[in-house]
This record gives sequence, C-alpha cells and structure tokens, in this order.
Amino acid sequence: MNTLRLLPIACLAAIALPTLAAEPYAGLSRTTPGEATITAAGKTPLDNDNSPLAFKLYGGLKLSDEWAVEAGYGAFGSYHFSDPGTGFRARQSVSAVTGAARYSLSLGESFTVFGKLGLAFNRVRFTNSLGLAAQQTFVRPMWGFGAEYRLTRQLSVPLEFEYMGRSRALGDFRQEKLALGLRYQF
Repeated sequence: MNTLRLLPIACLAAIALPTLAAEPYAGLSRTTPGEATITAAGKTPLDNDNSPLAFKLYGGLKLSDEWAVEAGYGAFGSYHFSDPGTGFRARQSVSAVTGAARYSLSLGESFTVFGKLGLAFNRVRFTNSLGLAAQQTFVRPMWGFGAEYRLTRQLSVPLEFEYMGRSRALGDFRQEKLALGLRYQF
C-alpha cells in the first residue's frame, strides 16, 4: 500500500529533476518590424511610411547542451499608413507571444548555430481615420534559425531569423523578424 502512494511522487520526481537541473537564460533583441500593407478604397496597396521600433524579450531553460525550451514576447511597434490623395490614415499595432523548442549545435567554444520550432500567438490592432477600430488575434506555427557568438561564459550575442505567421484579415501582415541582441545565461 505504501509503495502505491510513493509511485506518483516518484513519477513527479523523475519529471521534475531534469527541469531543476536546467539552466535558465534571458535575452533582449532589437528586431526588424516585419511587413505590413493595407488597401484603401479599393486602390493599390498602401505601404507603411515608417519603421516601427521593434523588440523581443525572451527567456528559456537549457535542458541539455543541445535542447532548450523558450518563451518570448515581442512588441513590434505601430505601422502608420496614409494616402495623400484622399487624406486616409490608418495605424496598425503588432505584438506576439511565442513558445518554442530550440536545438543548438556547438561549432567550437564560442560559436553555436540553432533552430527552433513552436507556436506564435499574434495580435494586430487596427484603427483608421474613418472611425474603424478592429483587433485580430491568430495562432500560427513559428520557426526560426540563427547563430550565436559567446562573449563570456554567461553573455552571448545571437543573430536569428524567425517566421511567426501571416494574416490577411486586417491588411496583409507577415511576422518575419531578423533579430540581433544579447542573451544572458544564469
């Protein structure tokens, strides 16, 4: 009887112990904003006339030398659109929450290449000068790849590309990001 009570505890310990041995990390990256276009009054698409300030904050657990799990939040700024001929103006704000598995391959002491696969929960908010306000959320598979250069035992510089999905509900928006940042291994 006591053995049956210990079985669930032993199973939880077998799952939790590798997680406790995991090494946490955190990072901050400056990213490219992505691509967004809208169509006003049936005309040709309007491109955005600015470059939104875009950042991604993320954290992860390194489970082994190769495998890690990672979660992040990206604030990708607001796009501004205008049509000088009609006076039409619009704004689109974009963010995303991501979760992914990451596989790394070390190419020496200082250089690593990696790939990741997961899901992205995207949010797009839209307003225009005609009084329309709308919001769309969509979940898409995400993937990415990159390289990382280690500066010290704890600090590294990753350069990566991530694709987080596409939506055409509020204009044509693609979440494709090239990111350069700093990552700290605790």
